Formats: sequence, C-alpha cells, structure tokens
Amino acid sequence: MDTELPKTAIDYIHSLGRFSGKAGLHRIRALCAALGDPQDRLQFVHIAGTNGKGSTACMIAAALQAAGLHVGLYTSPYIVQFYERIRVDGAMIQDDDLTRLAERISVACESLRLPAGESIGAFEFTTALAFLYFAEQECDIVVLETGLGGRCDATNIVKTTEVSVITPISLDHMEVLGDTIAEIAGEKAAIIKPGSAAVCAHGQTGEATIVLRHACEASGAVWFDGAQDCKVLRSDMGGSAFICDGQGYTIAMPGHHQIENAMTALRTIEALRARGWEIPVGAAVRGLARARMPGRLERLVEQPLVLLDGAHNAAGTLALCRTVDDMLKMRRLHVVMGMVQDKEYEFCVRQLARRADVFYACPPEVDGRAIEPQTIAALAASSCEQVYACDTVEQAIGFAMHQAAPKDCVLVCGSLYLIGTVEKILRSRQKTAE
Repeated sequence: MDTELPKTAIDYIHSLGRFSGKAGLHRIRALCAALGDPQDRLQFVHIAGTNGKGSTACMIAAALQAAGLHVGLYTSPYIVQFYERIRVDGAMIQDDDLTRLAERISVACESLRLPAGESIGAFEFTTALAFLYFAEQECDIVVLETGLGGRCDATNIVKTTEVSVITPISLDHMEVLGDTIAEIAGEKAAIIKPGSAAVCAHGQTGEATIVLRHACEASGAVWFDGAQDCKVLRSDMGGSAFICDGQGYTIAMPGHHQIENAMTALRTIEALRARGWEIPVGAAVRGLARARMPGRLERLVEQPLVLLDGAHNAAGTLALCRTVDDMLKMRRLHVVMGMVQDKEYEFCVRQLARRADVFYACPPEVDGRAIEPQTIAALAASSCEQVYACDTVEQAIGFAMHQAAPKDCVLVCGSLYLIGTVEKILRSRQKTAE
C-alpha cells in the first residue's frame, strides 16, 4: 500500500468496502491474531444500542479522563474527518500514527487465509488499527462503541469487558439485525461478557429489557439498570442541569435525551466503581460538563442559528422533534434534510416537515444509497407548504442560509453524511470570511 500521504491510507481503508463477506468474527480474529492480539492487553467499556451510543461513550470517556485515567475512545462513524474515530485522552490519532499502523495492518492482511471471496472490510481494518494504537499508547481503559449490532460486530472480538452498556434499542438496520425489537436486542446483548457488569439504559421497551436481562443472567454478569433519582433543573439550547442521587451535574449537549444518556454514563461509572475503579464524584461532574460530541444538536452558526443533528432513524428523530418542540418553537424553522435508503425515511421526513416553515430536500454524499431529493420533497410537501428539492447539499444549505432571517433556525438532519458535508461547507465559508 502506498502510504506516502495520510490521505492515501484513509482512501485505502475506504476502498475496502462496507461488507466483506459472511457475517462473523472469523476475519477480525484472524487479523488481530496476525497482529499479536493487541485487544487482549486492554480493558474495555463496550457500548451497543440503537441511539445515544456516541454521546454516552463520549460522556463516559470524559469522566474517566477527569479521574486521571489514560483513556482510549473508539466511535463511528466520523462527522468531518476520519481521525475523530480514534482518540486518546480526547486527542485524535495523528496522521503519522494512522499511516504507520495502516501500513502494518495492510501487510498482515496479505498473509491471511480467509474463505474464498472474503476479505478484510473497512470497519474490521479500522477496529484492528484502533486496538493497536490503544495498546501502543498503554491506555488504562478503552471506551469501545460497536459499529453495527453486537454479536458479529468487529469490536465484539474482545474477550472480557469491565462494563457492557446497552443504550436504547429501536428498529434500525433490520436487513442485518432482525425485524423485531427482541431480535435486535438479542444481537446487541451478545456484547455482555461472563462476569462483567451490564448497564441497561433507562427507557428500554419491555421486550428489549426481557432479552437483555436473560442475556445478563445467562452470562453471570451483574445487572445495573438505568433507573435513578433525577430532577431536571434546566434544559435549553445551552445544555442541561440536573440532580442525580443528590449530586448536581451539568451537560453541554442540549436535549432531554442527552440527560438520559448522561444517566446511563453515571450508571456505568457506578458499575466501574463496584469493580474497583477509583472515579471520584467530582471527576464525573467535571467529565460530564466537558463532554462534547459533534453532530448532536451541534451549534455551528449563531445568526441565523444553525444546528446539526445526526438523527437518522425513527427513535432519534422523535428525540430531535421533542427538542425542537421544547426549545425552538419561537423561531422560524428551516429544515435541510437528506436520508439514505436503509432508514425509515418516510416517518422521519414527515415528522420534521410538520415542524418546518421551510423544507429543503437534498441528497447526502454517499455512493449509491442516497434517496432522491424529489422523493424526500414529495413526502415533506404533505406537511409543509414551502418545500424545495435541491440537487446538492451545497445548493440546499446555500439556499437556506440566504432565505433565513437572523433570528431563524436552520436545522440540518437526516444523515451523518449530510451533516458532515454541511459542517465542511460552513466552516470553509467562515474561514474565507475571516
């Protein structure tokens, strides 16, 4: 592999493809074995679920870092740049480390003997790279987010975990994970390891909870559910303040769903304490206050207010709509939205269109999976009087910014690919203006 430039390594990883053969852990096991099984030298908090994984992972990692631990954080997908996915103590992996490790892994890939027609995929490659990097950095603990599901997710190669965390489960990726909540919960519950602690987020459906409890009992894990005594003091676009079990906390990420994610993070910290980790209450307070995750009602421009949110399934869209209803009802709302084909796009578009004063449909920049803007616009038109079908993301955001008054809000949502593109466009404009 030509790795003279870091971008070449990233292009190489992307070229490996999303799926690379039959579902299973046999490829990542073979690759990590060829690399000396770096994951076996690490300790993990492993997170699966449908919504809230990234935010919850970020909060947990920030609290552990505030406690003085050397913390790795692995999340997916990225919003603007690939390096976001692999962090140590909040700092993204550097170009030279990414390139060096990618070269080493590409050499290891050539030595593997895999079933006919199978190869190492992009996520498997990146997961192995993250394990190598975290082991080199001698991380005390790694907060590890699954990519898709749990049972056959490449991250599930880890043999033991300190805590397995399951965030709220809803219908998503049904073509891979199953058609019911119970089936999807079964796939995600497979990250629960024997003898570990298991944290279940508050708000799970009854059928998901039954599956998760059964998996916990079968593995001998210690169950920590998400129910806690919580009093919300403030919740607005600046974040939230709340009291949990008598202790006050603040978070910067807005929305009531982020309070729920914070509660899951706090329960995870409690589970870690029960396993002997020293995490002072003050560290949890500082960590949650510092935690930031791009693309979660991220505030990018003030006039007009531009918000980026990665909600892309039914449950995430409902959480976003609740925040819009609570916090943006006094602003004229311009919605810039695009979605990909394997999502419940009809439901999501109609929910946002009902709240929009103006709606701009556009195609996310993702090969072969973007829904045509005319399709999105037609759905939106049943609930919003002013709808535009735009050929590109740049056209949509440009049109919205031109039409929006200083006190209006431009909300970009529907796809992480979309908000990543918009962030690049607007930050480039800000630099040009400066």
